[in-house]
Order: sequence, then C-alpha cells, then structure tokens
Amino acid sequence: MQKIAGFVCLCLLAFSLACSPQFKRPYMIDQEAKLKPSEGKALVNFVRPSSFGGGAKATIWDGDKLIGVSFGKQRFQYECEPGKHLFIAWSEWKSPVEAELLPNRVYFIALRIRMDWWRGRIHQVPLNKEDPLWNTVMNELPSLPNRAFDHGRLALAEAEEGKVKITEYLQYYEREVKGSTHVMYLKPEDGISAD
Repeated sequence: MQKIAGFVCLCLLAFSLACSPQFKRPYMIDQEAKLKPSEGKALVNFVRPSSFGGGAKATIWDGDKLIGVSFGKQRFQYECEPGKHLFIAWSEWKSPVEAELLPNRVYFIALRIRMDWWRGRIHQVPLNKEDPLWNTVMNELPSLPNRAFDHGRLALAEAEEGKVKITEYLQYYEREVKGSTHVMYLKPEDGISAD
C-alpha cells in the first residue's frame, strides 16, 4: 500500500512541476490584441479562459502549419486567408475543427481542458453567440493576455519536431476522423462582422 501511495505522490509532484509556469518554453510573446483583421482577411481568436491545468501545453495547427502554443488563462490570435481551414489542437488528445471563414470577420474558438492520466486533454469549442460558453469567454477576454507566436529558434524547432507527427495525423484524419463525431465545425456565419 505504501508503494502505491508513494507512486501516486510522485505522479502528483511530476504533474505539478510540469504545469509550473517556470517550465514553459518561450514560444509565445506578448502582443496587443487586434480588434479586427486586415482588409480581406479573417481573424481567429483561440481563447483559453481557465487557469485549470494552466501549464498543460497544446500546439495549435492550421493543417501542417504550427500557428500557436496554448497555455492556461491566455489567448492568441491568428489572421489568415478566408476559406476552409483545419485547426488541430494537439496535446495528449487531438481536437480537430473544420472551419470555413469569411473575409473581414472575427471568430472565436475556446480551448477547454480535461485532465487525463498524465496531462490535460485540450478540446476546441467553436463559438457563436448562441453557445452557452459565449458569455463566459467574452467576459474573460479583456483580462486575458494576448500572445503571438514567436518565430524564433525554439518555436521553429517545435514546428520542425512536430512536422512528421502532424503529417501522419493529417493522413489519418482523412482516412478515419473526417466526418465523424470527433470533428467540430466553425461555420462562416459564426464570425462577427469587423465592419
């Protein structure tokens, strides 16, 4: 029994150290939030309003392009071309969102965490004004620091490290996941007009 209790304590200590802010690598840097996209572009806000599991890292991809790294109680913005995108949140769990974006619109995806055995599972929740989570996210938004992806050496190393895995997952997605209940959808009309 003592061995089991010792093992559980060791696991909890490892988890708390892994979630400590001092162990975060500097992939994201502070940036002033944009209120609207550049003309003809779409702006997607990836918002993680909770500090629960705050040190649990998730990489966010647009297809095979790394666009951000998410930690708790912060957000980041991604300006992109309108049209179809496949956003993938990658942690212990892969959470795909198929998005169809219109130009000159602002979109929101909440990043929620559920704890698994060793680390948090990140789930993307595409938001619109009818979603029950909408008001919570909008109320938290002004107090959350806005981060931008740092294209420095460490961030590029993270992107290269994940390239093989994301390429394999995209092939798996096309074969097994696309059209299933694991996929969430961000619709064109879910965006707020920036005009």
